[in-house]
Amino acid sequence: MNKGNVIEIRCNKCNKLMMEYFVCGDDSAVALQNIGIKCDRCKRVMILKKYSEGMMKHNLEREAFRI
Repeated sequence: MNKGNVIEIRCNKCNKLMMEYFVCGDDSAVALQNIGIKCDRCKRVMILKKYSEGMMKHNLEREAFRI
């Protein structure tokens, strides 16, 4: 798979890879809603609400979205 089609979601505090999101192409639709992710390294718990692909693409840092 092409790296342009995958967005890595990483912890903002410790930079651990938590999940990969495969891009579908619709920038306005809500992509990640009411998903809880726990970082195993620093023990943070994030609950994602109303994240769209367009917002994730806009805030990318070297193919990684940090939360």
